[in-house]
Amino acid sequence: MKKHLIRLAAFLLLTLCVIGAAGAEETEEEYIGWKITESSVMTEEARAVFDAAVQEVTDAVYEPVALLGEKQGVYCILCRTETVYDEGDPYYSYTLLYAGENGVQNAWDLWIDSHDTPEADEAEEETPVNIGMLVNDLASVREAGDRVTEDMEALKDNDLAVFIADRWQKIYMNPDYRLPLNGRDDPAGLPVSGKHAFVILGFELENGEMKDELKARCDAAAAAAAAFPESILVCSGGATGENNPDGHTEAGLMKDYLVRTCGVAPERILIDENATTTLENAVNTFTILKDQGIETITIVTSSYHQQRAGILYETLAEIFREKEGISIRVAGNYSCEFQAPAELAGYDARIAAAQLAELVSAMENSSDPVR
Repeated sequence: MKKHLIRLAAFLLLTLCVIGAAGAEETEEEYIGWKITESSVMTEEARAVFDAAVQEVTDAVYEPVALLGEKQGVYCILCRTETVYDEGDPYYSYTLLYAGENGVQNAWDLWIDSHDTPEADEAEEETPVNIGMLVNDLASVREAGDRVTEDMEALKDNDLAVFIADRWQKIYMNPDYRLPLNGRDDPAGLPVSGKHAFVILGFELENGEMKDELKARCDAAAAAAAAFPESILVCSGGATGENNPDGHTEAGLMKDYLVRTCGVAPERILIDENATTTLENAVNTFTILKDQGIETITIVTSSYHQQRAGILYETLAEIFREKEGISIRVAGNYSCEFQAPAELAGYDARIAAAQLAELVSAMENSSDPVR
C-alpha cells in the first residue's frame, strides 16, 4: 500500500502544479490565480460550497480528503470517490473536484493506482499492474527508474500496453520525432494516402471569438488541404471560454474561418461541436471518421500540443482496430509553431498519461470504442 500511496501522492503533486500550484515556500502567494491553502483541513466555507455542489451529483459519492487550493470562490478538493457502473460492484478512486457556487465545475478522476477500497487491508498490498500505472511511469521515467521495465514485464501479454509503450517511445522519447511546420515545411510532402482527413483540434475561445493560435491552426490546415484537394477536413471543439454568452463553438468558428478567410469549400468540412479536451477531440472525431470511411488522418494543431494529440489518436486508433477491425491510421501531423502556455509548460506528458489512462479505462468498459 505504501508504494501505491507514494505513486498517488507524486501524481497529485504534479497535477496540482498543472492547475497552478506554487512550491511549499510560496503557500501564501497566488499563482495563476490559485491560492494554495496553508492547511489541507476543510474550512467551513469550503465544506458549505462542497456540500451544495455535490447535491446535484448522482453518479458518484465524494468523500473530501483534503483542501488543496482556492480561486475566486472555487475550491480544489481531493476526494475519495465511490462509483457504481451498471449496478455492478462499487469502484473506488481518487478525484480532484472543483466545487463552486455554480456546482461542480470540473472533476479529474485519478485512475492511477486507484483500485483499492478505502478499507483495503494492508495484506492486500499489491495491486496488479495496469496500463494506468504504466503510462504514469512512462511520463515520469526519470523518477520511475526500473518501474517501467517491471511494468512492461508484467504487461508483456497485453497487446495494448505493448502498443502504447512503443508509441510513447517514438513520440515522447524520440529526439527525431517529426513536427512539420506550416510556413517552413511544404505540406505537399505530407504522407497522405487513401481516403484522408485533416483533423484540426480546437483552442479555447476568448469572449466567444477565435484567438490567433486557433486561426493559425486553421491556416495550417488550409495550406495542407490545398495540397490535397481530395481530402476532407474535420474541425473539433465545443463552446469554450468564460465570456461566451452566444455559445459560439470552436468548430463552428473554425469552419466559418476556413470558408470565408481561407477559401476552403464548405462541403469539405465536417465539425464536432462538443469536445472540450484533447481526449474528447479524439473520441468525438473518430465517430465522424468512421462514418466517412476515412483510412488515414493528419492531425493539425499547435506544435507543443502535437505529441499529446498523437499518442491519444494513435491509441484510440489501435483500440478501434482491435474492437471493430477497421483501420484508421494516423499518417502524420502538421503544426503551427507556438510555445506552450505557461501553466502547461513541462507537464504535457503528465496530462497525456492521465488522459490515456482515462481513455483505456473508459474503452475497456464499453463495447463500442466510439460513443
